[in-house]
This record gives sequence, C-alpha cells and structure tokens, in this order.
Amino acid sequence: MISQTADREETISKKLLTFCVLSAACTLFLLFGTPLPPDAVSDGPATHKPTYRGRYAIITFLASHDDGTHPVGDEQDPYFASARTLVYQLLHSPNTKLRYKIPVIVAVTPDVRESKRRRLRADGATVIETQYMAQNAAASNDTWTETATKLRLFDPTIIPYEKVLFMEADMVLTRPIHDIFGDLNTEPILVNDTTKASAELGTIPERYLMAASPESLQRDHAYPFLDPDQTVKYFNSGLFMYSPTTEVFQYYKSLLSQPELYDTGAPDQDLINYAHRWGGPMPWKRLHASWYINWPNNNDLAGDMALLHYKWWAQETSSNKLVERFARACRWEMEGYWIGRNA
Repeated sequence: MISQTADREETISKKLLTFCVLSAACTLFLLFGTPLPPDAVSDGPATHKPTYRGRYAIITFLASHDDGTHPVGDEQDPYFASARTLVYQLLHSPNTKLRYKIPVIVAVTPDVRESKRRRLRADGATVIETQYMAQNAAASNDTWTETATKLRLFDPTIIPYEKVLFMEADMVLTRPIHDIFGDLNTEPILVNDTTKASAELGTIPERYLMAASPESLQRDHAYPFLDPDQTVKYFNSGLFMYSPTTEVFQYYKSLLSQPELYDTGAPDQDLINYAHRWGGPMPWKRLHASWYINWPNNNDLAGDMALLHYKWWAQETSSNKLVERFARACRWEMEGYWIGRNA
C-alpha cells in the first residue's frame, strides 16, 4: 500500500514537472512572438467595447473583498489573483487556452476598483459591471446582496448568449475545456409538469438549461467521482452551464423573497438547487464526471480532471497537497507571463 501511494505521488510529481517545463517553454515562445501593445494598461478610462452577441460565453464573478477597514492591494487579493489566473488559462496558456474564440466575461460589483477592471481588460477579459439588485429576504445581509446581484447573470439583456458556462474564480484548469459546450446534457430542455410548483413561486419557464456536477461531500474520494446510485441530489454552483432567459431570471427573482424554502447557509447555491431540484419542474442534469469537482484531491489531478475548484491560499491537507502546488504553479505561470509581456 505504501509503495502504491509513493508510486502515485511520483507519477503526479512527474506530471507537474512536465507541465511546468512545457508551460515555461511555450510561454517564452509566446512572449517573443507576440509583444504586448504598449497601451494595454492605461491610467485613463477604459475604451473597451464588449461584444454582447453570440452562441457561447464563459463568465465569472468578482466582488470586492475590501471593507475599507484593512485596505488590501490588488495583487494581495486572492480572489482577484484567481480571476486573473483563470482568464490567463482560458485565453493565453499554451496548455489550457480555448481552441476557438469564446468571450471570457468577468462580472464585477460596483465597488470593485477601477485598477482591477483595467488589469482584467488588459488580460483579455470583457469586464461588465452588475448593479446591486434589491431583494426582500428577511435575513438581508452582504451575502444576500451578493446572491441577488449574481442572479443578474441570468438576465439575457445583460448576458445575451445562448449557452453560458459560469465558473467561480477560485479554480484552475488542467486542460482545455471548450468541448464542455458539446456535453450531451448542455442543451435546453422542456420543463416537467408545471403544476408541481406552487403558483406563489411565479410562472415556471417552458424551457431551461441547468447542467452541473454533484457535490463530492468528501475530501477523500476516488477519481472519477461517479455517484453511480445518484444519491447526491445537490450540485455545486461553482460551475454550471445555463441559458439566460427572461422567464428563468424572473422565476429566480420570485424565489429571493422566500428563503425559508431553501436556505441552509449558502443562499445562491441553495436557491439555484431549489429551483432545479430533482422532483421539481426543472431538474438539473449532470455534466460528465471528468469536467469538474469541488474539494479536489490528488486523485483528481492524477486522473486529469479538467477543472479543480480549490482555494490555493488555504491550508493544504495530505489528500490535496499536490493540487495546492499545481494551483500555485498556475498562478505563478500567469504572473511570469505578464511580467515578460510588460517588460
């Protein structure tokens, strides 16, 4: 058993070393072959005009984590660094970048600094501001305000794309993910019997799309995490595929004022899970098990899981120490790339 564990860690270590070497080599090639425009980062107002029409898009969300009492520099904000790493991996990294053009959007709350927005635009992202949305939850606080604001990403007047992949910023890629848009469960479908839902919850949309991955609920798990008996009915909202429609957006808004139906402490995830609960009118569908997992471990890295949802600044455990090293390597690859481009 000890020998098998050592062999597995040696395999993952070799994979990580190979990844870093190839990344460095390809990055140097890109640096000398594609110089950065001198006006990529400016101190003046942004003139970027985002394109809001198309079939596919990838979007992430960035809120301000600076309450003003302990100001933090841009690069010391781990969520901002994670968002930049994600954008870099999707658009620039030779190992993970998208193989065809898909807009990468970063939705920011009004209090996110302009310096962060400029940097994200310079990195290649489309940055849009999402205004705070009023909500009447009795437990109104900053978490609920952020939850209500996130729901704007389902508004087709703000995100008018047919199929959208939402990704939390704190994750890293191990390989390109453009083929996820062709996953069998990522096409809009008709709802079930709408009479199952109370009329008080608002009008049920006729069509919808919600494809996601189940919560692993455990740090130590095998790869892939299959849940063959489908006992896990709750999905992780760190990554999901959806289709913005006015009907779905209005339905979600109708649930905001009724947190007693679903709230267990993670309001945005709980709300969407309730709207797409199994047995309800709009049950969620599963993405292929090789795309994404929350709480990743060394088995997921060795098995080539595409997306590892991991806060690299958090303390590692014995089951994910190689994941932590890999995630940090991705972050520093991004930093090195832009240092070279700006030199």
